[in-house]
Amino acid sequence: MVQYCLFYTLFHFPHSLILTSMPKARRNKNKGITLIKKANNLIESRYKFNQWETRIFTSILVNIKREDTDFRTYRIWYKDIIKMYGLKSGDSYRLLREAAQSLMKKSFFIAYETAEGISRETQYHILRKIDYMQDGQYGDKVENNEYIDIEFEKEMKPWLLELKKNFTTYDIKDIVKLAVYPLRVYELLKQYQSIGRRKLGVEEIKVMFEVTEQYKMFGDFFRWVIKPSVRDINKYTDITVTEVNKIKTGRKVTALEFIFHGKMNANLKEFPKGDLSPLLPIRFKGSDSDHKIPTLSLSIDLEENEKDRLFKEFHKDVVLRFGVTPTVFLQLLNTFNRGQIQQAIEVTNRAKFNQQIKSSIAGFFIHALKGGYTDEKVEAKKRKNRAEELKQYKEELKRLEEQKLKSITEKIKEVTAYNPEVTVKAIEQLTGDVEIKKRVAYKESQMKRALTVEDYRKDNILRDAVIKQIILLEEMTFRVLKRLVRKLTLRNFYNIIHFLLITYSPARFNYIFYGKYIC
Repeated sequence: MVQYCLFYTLFHFPHSLILTSMPKARRNKNKGITLIKKANNLIESRYKFNQWETRIFTSILVNIKREDTDFRTYRIWYKDIIKMYGLKSGDSYRLLREAAQSLMKKSFFIAYETAEGISRETQYHILRKIDYMQDGQYGDKVENNEYIDIEFEKEMKPWLLELKKNFTTYDIKDIVKLAVYPLRVYELLKQYQSIGRRKLGVEEIKVMFEVTEQYKMFGDFFRWVIKPSVRDINKYTDITVTEVNKIKTGRKVTALEFIFHGKMNANLKEFPKGDLSPLLPIRFKGSDSDHKIPTLSLSIDLEENEKDRLFKEFHKDVVLRFGVTPTVFLQLLNTFNRGQIQQAIEVTNRAKFNQQIKSSIAGFFIHALKGGYTDEKVEAKKRKNRAEELKQYKEELKRLEEQKLKSITEKIKEVTAYNPEVTVKAIEQLTGDVEIKKRVAYKESQMKRALTVEDYRKDNILRDAVIKQIILLEEMTFRVLKRLVRKLTLRNFYNIIHFLLITYSPARFNYIFYGKYIC
């Protein structure tokens, strides 16, 4: 991202956390940034370090100066590594010595392709010489000798010295808590930070990490290498991985696509807080507040994962097309939701197409977002969306009613099956209802006989009356059903009623839906 590119430009100075035989390099006192710089080919090479080998190699890189044209002897103090990585001081110098000894045997394998299309690999030995304190030393002077002097092989110069292009830089404080695999994944993503995504073949990663035999199954590789790496990168470093897409060839996962972005930094300068009116020659009539539908609750501070999703969704339009910096956009995501951002994008796109933006597109977008700017097309879209939502809510009401009636009908069948007399009792107790009594008399006068149970079942009004009476007679049986129906539908019902009440006047609401739902 832009801010990290600025980091590399502004703060690429020699630094040193580890004492060396040479004078200490000056640290940037203002920012406290200690940069590590590697050629991209080295990052993508095939090699496998353990944790202590990684610490030694990183400690050497910290001491390489930008102006160095040749390698020097680098002195790595055990106490400085303990301090840098926040380790326990009780650990032994032996760990440092053994790591240096094993590093002497390690190599980088850098792959390349010939003009004929043949894949080849060059092996580079890393260290030429190490000097360390032997085991079994005791006395007051031992502590003064707990260091190792290290010299690189001269063939390593193209990958570490005088790098002008095709290199990656990062601050050591972002990787000190990373294990071996998370650090490798971090470096691979850091190469593509300005793009925000990178696709890597599964076998390609396995070869680079030398774990092809260790993790033959993709599930094991993803579980033990990728997932912990993403977790630690998000927790400890300056970038956030928002998504890892599994790309398949047939049924086999053959590649992984990482989606990521830089985290906000409190030290970055905020977007200028000035009057943006000169950037906005027009103001569209109407605003979102004219037709705003209130919600039951709205959290201003979005969760991190939601911010990541919104950033990914609108990154192309807001950052790449409009030129809003990632830092400013992340700050806006703390306040504005998806709908507001989408509206501002649409308004900005039309204003740009109509050549109504006479200055900064980024400034226009920000002002349109904060001011809730709208236009006729946006309002037409809102009206269409509200009509669609109303249709969906009506269908949901109908579905809920059908669900309730179905449940009641099934329970009535169960009750009348084990207690056939309950229907007769219910009919007998209906005589106290004046309206029902009149309807029964009218039906009997037409049919010239007394009504049977089947007659009550065929008449909708009489059937509903009998059902209600059965429910009263079998109150304990239907109490459980009532609770179940209420539990299943109450939340959806309240959401539907809330939308309808804020969309229509009470009179209009009653006219449309009176009697459609009985709670």
